[in-house]
Amino acid sequence: MIVWINGAFGSGKTTTASLLAERLDGAKLFDPEYVGYMLMPFVESPTGDFQDLSLWRHLVIETMTGLARQYPHPWVAPMSLINATYRTEILDGIHQSGIRVHEFILTVPEDRLRARIDADEVDVKARQWRQDHVDQALATFATLTDATFIDGTPPAEQVAGAVLHRLAA
Repeated sequence: MIVWINGAFGSGKTTTASLLAERLDGAKLFDPEYVGYMLMPFVESPTGDFQDLSLWRHLVIETMTGLARQYPHPWVAPMSLINATYRTEILDGIHQSGIRVHEFILTVPEDRLRARIDADEVDVKARQWRQDHVDQALATFATLTDATFIDGTPPAEQVAGAVLHRLAA
């Protein structure tokens, strides 16, 4: 099983996923960004976003399904998939391989989301890029009907608890 934690940049995906991996029996955390970091020295994306590389999307599907098959415990993947086409490609690709995927989208009001991005001191260089993609994230998530939405505004422990509760249901 894969638990995909989706949401706009600044919605709390990484923190929630880490807490979830600690609380979900036997779970391991895998961030698909690692696949992008692996590719960046060898392949340049014309847009600067490795998600625009079809190879990245293919390798994410193969890596996630390979991990789930060869190491069969829950996997938690924190990754913003704000391009609806890429989201479908990746999640359907994993599902079509026979691996169960539970996607949770963390929602945070735009003003609070932007404030979180501005307050983030961990990756200051990515701040403007994240701000520039808030509108796309909100627009994409507003059109989805096949995902489970979780309020990302409470403390991360409560958000992780809400995800666990939905998984158990």
